[in-house]
Amino acid sequence: MGKTSDLRKYLSSPELTLVPGCHDALGARLIEAADFPAVYISGFSFASSRGKPDIGILTMRDVVERAAEIAQSVDVPVITDADTGYGGPNNIAECVRALELAGVAGLHLEDQVMPKKCGAMPGKQLVDDEEMALRIRVALDARTDPDFLIIARTDALTIHGVEEAARRCKAMAAAGADAVMVPSLCTPEEFAAITGAVDIPVIYLAAETIRPMFGREALERAGFSMAFYPLTLIQVSVAAQRHALMSLQETGTTEHLIKDMAPFSEIGELVGNADASALEQRFSRKGSGS
Repeated sequence: MGKTSDLRKYLSSPELTLVPGCHDALGARLIEAADFPAVYISGFSFASSRGKPDIGILTMRDVVERAAEIAQSVDVPVITDADTGYGGPNNIAECVRALELAGVAGLHLEDQVMPKKCGAMPGKQLVDDEEMALRIRVALDARTDPDFLIIARTDALTIHGVEEAARRCKAMAAAGADAVMVPSLCTPEEFAAITGAVDIPVIYLAAETIRPMFGREALERAGFSMAFYPLTLIQVSVAAQRHALMSLQETGTTEHLIKDMAPFSEIGELVGNADASALEQRFSRKGSGS
């Protein structure tokens, strides 16, 4: 089976699939090494890793290049945030084709007006049903692999409430989306309103420091098919790096931090140092018998 068909299998499984998010290939390799079945590229985390706010500054090319690095670094399916599709029908079609060629297994498009903002930020504006349906239909038409996942996301909850979010999910499902996603869900009642609104898979978006957290069993009972964890790695990483830097500033050494560090050799193993050395030996002039 290919990566896209694997992703479809996880989405249709009766068990909830947990998918951590990352912003680079190293994070993706960590996710794969921890035996998660898929990787999610978080738009917020990627923008943050470039020192930029998540307000639509990064271009389609930026996202495609980073997505290619990540997808080609792991053997598991990769899903990426594709914002609004970066423009009109031709932009959306080009985005889908480019991400397919990059090796990504799926993407999500949202119903915000361009330029978009992070879902947790105020001041968001939404397009109407017709515009969002157009985005979905263009994406479906542009994909060459029918298993390539087109997820539709609405940011209506924090602007108009759960009833409007559920209504938009129905409209997105009717337009042909493979799955839907609603950020900012906070209660079991909101879960039920969204998962009960559509017959297609619904994806939960966790946000550890912003909203209440729910465990696997609660999310599975609520009817979610997948749960994305877009902020986990970057939030842990920023906290750890800040702590290390402050500690170095205060003490003048990092010796006391070594116990909490991943060994240099372990990182080398993660990124493939051994494979690189083996290839070098295999094709060295001495090793080739010349």
